[in-house]
Amino acid sequence: MTNILFIIGVVFIVLAIIISGIGVSGDRIRANYYNERDADPVGKDGKIRLKWTLIFFICGVIFILPIIISHFL
Repeated sequence: MTNILFIIGVVFIVLAIIISGIGVSGDRIRANYYNERDADPVGKDGKIRLKWTLIFFICGVIFILPIIISHFL
């Protein structure tokens, strides 16, 4: 059961990495930032992406944290 919860938590964190765009090199992050800024000066898309990144990351932590705590207790 704990293996399934761990896998679900990892999937959520990987989704957060993919959506946020931090899984690429620094020059690609910079290029994506400036391209997005030119296409959406208000920043609406970035705010939506940040919201979903935080949701997926928090869900991943919620699944993984109890497993880590139970491992050490």
